[in-house]
Amino acid sequence: MKLTNNDFMRLKNFMYNNYGINLENKRTLIETRLLLVVKRLGFTDFKSYIDALIQDRTGEQASILVERLTTNFTYFMREEMHYEFLKEEVFAKALKKPPIGGLKIWSAASSTGEEAYCVAMLASSVFGINTRSRVSITASDISNNVLKQAKLGAYSPDKIAKLPPTWVKNYFKKANEKTYVINDNIKSLVEFKYFNLNKDIGWERRKYDVIFCRNVMIYFDNPTKEKLCRRLYEALKPGGYLIIGLSENLSNLQNDFERIKPSVYVKK
Repeated sequence: MKLTNNDFMRLKNFMYNNYGINLENKRTLIETRLLLVVKRLGFTDFKSYIDALIQDRTGEQASILVERLTTNFTYFMREEMHYEFLKEEVFAKALKKPPIGGLKIWSAASSTGEEAYCVAMLASSVFGINTRSRVSITASDISNNVLKQAKLGAYSPDKIAKLPPTWVKNYFKKANEKTYVINDNIKSLVEFKYFNLNKDIGWERRKYDVIFCRNVMIYFDNPTKEKLCRRLYEALKPGGYLIIGLSENLSNLQNDFERIKPSVYVKK
């Protein structure tokens, strides 16, 4: 089964126009990752699959496609210095001077939930019984499948290997030798939502103190990155922080953020 030039163009345009994902140099990746999906769904060629994808109004086929063409690899305490920054520069200050309405944090590409739950556990370790009134966490992703996994909060031992032992003891229940499940009190701190970062942030009018948007822009071209930066800038409170992946930077983009350290930016 071959991906024709026309099929490639249709798929590339669909992904870019709807999700901002740039597949210009990803033709081989598309063929490799989608071949089994297309066959499993009962299609005999890519054209029929793309026809069905474009016509699907449920969003399920698009969700599967996005999941196959992007990487959901993550683990607890990934890029640990970001959590140290959150603890020292945000939580510590809020502990001394609680902001009205509490802190609002957004994990903008939450994948299977590790990032958002890490923020929740860190908040719980700092604020204790007052966490619910001090911190509100929203987590979003464009894959319904990974959101389902995130809501379950079940993880293998290798996923939690970098967590402090006290966190594993206090915030997880061991279901069996292969599965640890996040406690309900930590789950309740996170609200998971489907959201496409290529769209305007109309579902959320409140402003955030911190937005995590890590390892997302690697899929976008510069014009799409700049549009996303504008959306995230508007979604932050003045003085709010944007945290991106360590391999990412905004230096070659037109944006209004001020860099305060590698991968950490502030709304002036």
